[in-house]
Amino acid sequence: MEDKKRLALLIVNHIKTQLSNGSFNDESLESMEVAVQCIESAYNLNPTESENVDVNLESIVKEYYQVREFKTNTKSEITEAHKEEAESHKKFGNDYMKMQENDKAIEAYTVAINLNPLNPIYYCNRAAAFNAIGKYTNAIEDCQKAIELDSTYCKAYCRLGLAFSYLKDYQSASVCYKKACELDPDNEGYQRNYQLTMNNLQTISGSPSQSSNDFPLTSSSNLMETAARIMTDNPDVSTVLNNILGDVSTSGSDGLDRLMQVGQTIVTRLQTANPNLLDGLRMQFHGGLDDEDSQSHDGYHDDEPQL
Repeated sequence: MEDKKRLALLIVNHIKTQLSNGSFNDESLESMEVAVQCIESAYNLNPTESENVDVNLESIVKEYYQVREFKTNTKSEITEAHKEEAESHKKFGNDYMKMQENDKAIEAYTVAINLNPLNPIYYCNRAAAFNAIGKYTNAIEDCQKAIELDSTYCKAYCRLGLAFSYLKDYQSASVCYKKACELDPDNEGYQRNYQLTMNNLQTISGSPSQSSNDFPLTSSSNLMETAARIMTDNPDVSTVLNNILGDVSTSGSDGLDRLMQVGQTIVTRLQTANPNLLDGLRMQFHGGLDDEDSQSHDGYHDDEPQL
C-alpha cells in the first residue's frame, strides 16, 4: 500500500501543478479538482502531503521512456559478432574461475559485458568472482543488474543472497533466498542457503536454534566422491574437519545428533575462518557458474559446464 500511496501523491501533485499553469478551461479545471479530491479521499491523503514530494511525475515518465529508448537502441546496436565475442570472453572467465584466478575472471566478464551489456549471465558470473575475492558490494551491484535484465533469474537472487550473507545482512539475504526458492522450488541448494540464513537470524535474535529435523539430508550418488576430492584438493578443509571431529568425539554425542553437530560446526567454523573457501565448496557441490544450462534469459542461454 505504501508504494500505491506514493504513486497517488505523485498524481495529485501533478494535477495540482497543471491546475496552476492556466492551460485548461473552467470545465476541465473543475473536473481535475474533483479528481484530486477523489484520490485524496480514496488513499486517505492529507491535502498538504502532495506538496512535499521530492520528484514530479512528469520527470519520472520522461526518464522511463529515455531509458527504454536507450535499451532499444543498445539492443539493436549489438551485432552478432559482438555477441559471439562476448561469449568467448565469458568462457575465458569461466575457465579462470575454475583455476581460481578471480581477478582475470572479472576482467574477462567485464569485456563480455562491454560487448553485450544486455546479457544477465555475464553480470551474475562476474558477481561470483567478486564474491570470491571479498568485494561483496560489487557483487550486489552486479546481481541487481542481472535481476533488472531478467527478473526470473533465480541464480542471481541466490548469489545476491550470498553477498548479503557475507556482509552479515541476513535479513536481506533471506529475502533473496526466499525469492530464489520461489522461482526454483526444487533446488535443494537454495533451500539450504535459506534455512542457514534463517538459522543465523534466529541466532542473532536469541531464539532457539533449529532442531536436526530442520536440516534436510540430501542423497546424491556422487556426494562421497565429491567430498573426497574436496578433502584432497583443500588441505585447509581436512585440518578443520579433523579438529571438529576431535572436538565432537569428546562431547559424548553419537548417532544422528553427532552427524548434525559435525555438519553445523563445519559450516560455522568455515564461515568464520575462511568464508571464501566456504563459497568455493558450495560452488563445487552445487555449481558455481549457472546451473540453468538450458534456461533462457530473455533469449540468452548459458550452456557452459558448471564449476
